[in-house]
Amino acid sequence: MGETDLCMQEYLRDKSRFADLFNGVFFSGRAVVRPEELSEASEKYAEGAAGHRSLRVRDVKMNLYGGASLRILAVENQSRVDYIMPLRCMEYDVFEYRKQIGQIKRENKNEAQAGRRKLRAEERLCGVRRSDRLSPVYTICLYHGEEEWDGPMSLREMMDFGEEEDGLKELFADYPLRLFCVNRQQNFDEFHTDLKELFRALNCRGNRDKMKRLMTEEASYAHLSGETAELLSVMLNMPRLWEDRERYMKKQGEKEEYDMCWAMREWMEEERNEGIQQGIQQGKAEGIREKQAIIIRNMLARGFSDEDICALAECDLKTVEEIRGKA
Repeated sequence: MGETDLCMQEYLRDKSRFADLFNGVFFSGRAVVRPEELSEASEKYAEGAAGHRSLRVRDVKMNLYGGASLRILAVENQSRVDYIMPLRCMEYDVFEYRKQIGQIKRENKNEAQAGRRKLRAEERLCGVRRSDRLSPVYTICLYHGEEEWDGPMSLREMMDFGEEEDGLKELFADYPLRLFCVNRQQNFDEFHTDLKELFRALNCRGNRDKMKRLMTEEASYAHLSGETAELLSVMLNMPRLWEDRERYMKKQGEKEEYDMCWAMREWMEEERNEGIQQGIQQGKAEGIREKQAIIIRNMLARGFSDEDICALAECDLKTVEEIRGKA
């Protein structure tokens, strides 16, 4: 997993942002998922036989408690296109259901052994009662890479059904990928936390001028949380914006805010000044090289040896040969 994926993973552990992501993607911004109803549940899943087990790690997973019901919400972060992503998300969801089945079986077995609730013959066979139910799992694949997503959007798109029209394709049990591509969006008004500012900035990565205008003209970028400013500096590959954070942090009541507008304006000014200085130095260097070339041409015309020319003009033999070839 890359640095941007790890940073985004940590960023989304904030319950307000996590709820905002689900509300923005699934409910057009309506506050259906509430932060106070979430609890952290990220974990590793073990698979394989004894002695050959491997671990699979959910990026971010939270339990949503609404009344007496439980729903499981998860996010998989992607900075690169993954051509088996529908299968990966399906596997994660299946692992979660298998884990729930295992817990149900253990509870039923313990109750039966204690004599509290006996299992019918059919229930003993699978260890699950007729009335037992699983908690539903919902997984979002959050793609925040720069390249266009050209991977499959469902399990069906990974299949080779052949050329024959035998009717079996229509009977295939599909598994859709709930994919949210940051770089495909036109606006982010459905988000109400600093996810909005993060996604808007990421959506400008292919247009440097557009990104500069966004961060210097939009007032919200003058009031970013430290976590958002740090993540942006990583994902935009602009570490200087965060290295000088003490300069751009300011107190707003009880919390600190990062002024990205100020930071970006100063960075742009420094970049402009550096460009000017580089141009001046380049001009000086070109002037020196032109004077050197005149000296070498004059000495060649007067029959000086290559050794003397190199010594007096302070150049190498290759430079002398190049100018001789142009004469």
